Amino acid sequence: MDASAGGGADGAMLAVSRTLKGDRMIAFEFLRIVERSGGLVYMAQPEGRPPTDFVLTEIATESATFENPAHDFPKMIRYAKRPDGSLEARISDGAQRAQSFVFRRAP
Repeated sequence: MDASAGGGADGAMLAVSRTLKGDRMIAFEFLRIVERSGGLVYMAQPEGRPPTDFVLTEIATESATFENPAHDFPKMIRYAKRPDGSLEARISDGAQRAQSFVFRRAP
């Protein structure tokens, strides 16, 4: 999986993510973090479908958590900086079902 992101100078951060299997793209997603009503909202659009909003519910020095309890899966998206400098994205239903993705900077 790789991603590219744009800065937040205009009140929004933009990213595109793609998942590769060998040299073939098997999935993609458009992502945004925008300011809305005094808070931050993470907007996910897997495969270009209509956006699903996740509201920032917790922020710490090394992590940010966004949630949408009404969504089927995921209900929670958490990004955390790991001790080795990589970034872990964890999606979950808030209980037992979870999946993690680790991003490392290319050399």
